[in-house]
Amino acid sequence: MSTMMCYSVPAFVLVQFFVLSANGFLFDISINSSDVRGPFTHFWQSTGFCPPLPHTMAGTFNLSPDMKQNLAYISAVPFDGITQVRIHWLLELVRVTNITNGQPQYDFSVLDEFVELLHENELNFGFELMGNPSQLFNNFENRTQVYWWKDLVAQTAHRYVVRFGIDYVRQWNFETWNEPDCHDFDNLTMTVPGFINYYDACSEGLKSVDESLIFGGPGDACMSAMGTYSSRYADALLNHTVHGFNYFTGEKGVRIDFLSFHFKGGGKGIAILEKELENMQYIQATYQELEHKPYVNNEADPMVGWNRPFEWRADPIYAGLVAKVITQHQHTLKARPDAVIKNYTLLGNDNGFLSYYPFQFSERTLNARFQMNNTIPNYVTFVRKPVYIVMTMLALLGDKQIHVDTSVSNTSDFGALATLHDSVISNSSDSWQVSLLFFGASDPNTTTSIGNLNLKWQIFPPPGIKSLKMMIYMIYNDGANPYRIWNRVYNKTDFPTLEQFAQIRQEEDPAYIMYDVPVKDGPIPVPPLFDVLDPHVVVMHLCAEPETAPEKVTGVRFINVTAGQVLVVWSDRNINSKCILTYDVELSTAGPSGPYTKVNLQNSFVTLFLFETDNEQNVQGFYRVRAVDYWKTGGDYSDPVLYST
Repeated sequence: MSTMMCYSVPAFVLVQFFVLSANGFLFDISINSSDVRGPFTHFWQSTGFCPPLPHTMAGTFNLSPDMKQNLAYISAVPFDGITQVRIHWLLELVRVTNITNGQPQYDFSVLDEFVELLHENELNFGFELMGNPSQLFNNFENRTQVYWWKDLVAQTAHRYVVRFGIDYVRQWNFETWNEPDCHDFDNLTMTVPGFINYYDACSEGLKSVDESLIFGGPGDACMSAMGTYSSRYADALLNHTVHGFNYFTGEKGVRIDFLSFHFKGGGKGIAILEKELENMQYIQATYQELEHKPYVNNEADPMVGWNRPFEWRADPIYAGLVAKVITQHQHTLKARPDAVIKNYTLLGNDNGFLSYYPFQFSERTLNARFQMNNTIPNYVTFVRKPVYIVMTMLALLGDKQIHVDTSVSNTSDFGALATLHDSVISNSSDSWQVSLLFFGASDPNTTTSIGNLNLKWQIFPPPGIKSLKMMIYMIYNDGANPYRIWNRVYNKTDFPTLEQFAQIRQEEDPAYIMYDVPVKDGPIPVPPLFDVLDPHVVVMHLCAEPETAPEKVTGVRFINVTAGQVLVVWSDRNINSKCILTYDVELSTAGPSGPYTKVNLQNSFVTLFLFETDNEQNVQGFYRVRAVDYWKTGGDYSDPVLYST
């Protein structure tokens, strides 16, 4: 092993990380980079949120300064780590202006602004066709209202195809009203026959714009079991798609592009998978024609109730649960040709909400929101939680699955997942990569264990590689845990000072170690036996040196936080490498030609930086950003962009 190493963790943490515990079990992992078993998709790239009551004010919430920051953070998960935001009550952002010649006329201006916001953040919609513009609708068994709804859906889709292009809207997942068997219809009466009429109106409205627009459902929950009175909306919809007749065309059989359900864990990670399997077994027995449809659990959270405060939601336990649930699904469903669920497509964590005082960290959110009401003016700032950090690490996985031999089962609280990426873009920063994820992740309030890792890793790099570097990223209680600093060091202070925030933010990125690896076939140097803690998430990312420096950063923009604080945001869509050590964010107060000074001091591959100072003059000027790879080779700077208030 080369003696050249980089770390972002203090020495005492390294000692703890590499010291073997006598009380652990032997956790064997063996991988071979040539043992590729099939494609690997990042099927977890979705989050979501629901605006609070009253839903008629959803537009105000969705377009609030707090949500604009939150969406920037979601977008900043690198390498398309999160691509979709699934949002309730979107059609409450539309207003009826009048009814002319028997046809409602709509004002889409608020929804326009919100769609523009997601587009600016390079995020796609999980677009639930849910809401009641100006309380116009009250009965979907009324023929006029069914046709009105079809027209509303068609106008909505057509509007954004014209504005943003068909390629963008084709990436959206349009979906039925959320959880119809929970009966949250606000003031709209939705009978089961009315729900079926509503479904056909949604489907035909979308098809009238473009037949390739994706539409599915029922997005259901609140069922004691399928085939019971408690699942009557879901059962009616599935039956309708197989045996029913289209309200508008009279044809038998109605399209459904994906099946969506919400099964949460009740505090147990494996319970999510168990409930999904039970659900699919019922579908196979009752609606066999649907068993190959894409299957979606877009609210696959470990615990129901986003605003229920749990300390484990604040710390690495939540991050570990996310990694464990994803790995269990990959091994049990995605990688198996004989899987019960034939076409598992998406596992979403419904955690895009805004947290509220005094539970800044402990609600089901990606980020901790601090409402700084002790200043004039008041302002809001966010801290990235460990569950956010783990999403950045999962984005480092590749696109082919490598077989992993382990001493644990696919449903264990400890596990591993390995992937490969072959370089496919010549004369670019793209390069050969192997990634290994492993974790210790017991469920909340259960007995924890320690795994004594014994890792054997063989590689067979392609010809022409000049250099290899191994990056080891880690989340555990004493690393990448901002909550620990806020809680233990600052006693959960309501309003951290800038100095306290600086200390808290040092934990916003994974702890890491980086070292050189010899370029040759066979076993590679890996850390000796060490403890896999609980909770603990590790991603080992082996990268070949690319042919070129990283590509140019694009899309630099700003969000004003308060006087002396600005959020600098950019895009990595143009960059072909995942072997990015950090970004250089530089400021010039003299002009676009410089001189420039680097203002971000901590390595991070997240595509935003919060520049916090105590004076507005300190943050004004021209900014430019560039990517820096593991070899500390810097790419081209973005075009300079002026920030001025």
